[in-house]
Amino acid sequence: MKTPIIAIFLMVVGGISSSKPASATPVGRSLPDVFVSALADIKAGSNIRVLLPTELPRPFSDAKHAIVAKLSTDEYAVALYYELRMGNAGFAASFAATNNARYSPRELTNVRDVKLAGGIVGFFRPVSCGGSCAPANLWWEQGGVLYQIQLEQPSTLREKSQLSIITRIADSAILAGPR
Repeated sequence: MKTPIIAIFLMVVGGISSSKPASATPVGRSLPDVFVSALADIKAGSNIRVLLPTELPRPFSDAKHAIVAKLSTDEYAVALYYELRMGNAGFAASFAATNNARYSPRELTNVRDVKLAGGIVGFFRPVSCGGSCAPANLWWEQGGVLYQIQLEQPSTLREKSQLSIITRIADSAILAGPR
């Protein structure tokens, strides 16, 4: 199997020996394949430190498409989809960051404090349903940047389980460090 050009680029730029395949990324720094092309685009268009998880549990690991939804020098957002052209029905998750945010997650309603890796305080909002359901959210500030993760989870999933899943994903991004 041939290594894609983007994988070779990331191996060289990331300081990984080109004699190793992309899957041989050092433990704790691996990047799910779905993010590879989006990461290259984000790094080319934004000055923000990119934090993406090393792990995506099921069903999020089944997402096939990463779309860069926002990109500027001061922000990025990448959305994961199981299927494209299905609107919210195909949405899995999103990962976003903004420099000098106009709000603090402490100001948001219906959030609770959670402890994240490295002693970081996060702010969690579970799935909420009205006319339709909004995804679970987690925000945290790190180095002057506001990061956010959204996960499409069933409204029937207990809040404790929602929190466990989103926290595990955030912790893996924090511990992996900037990409």
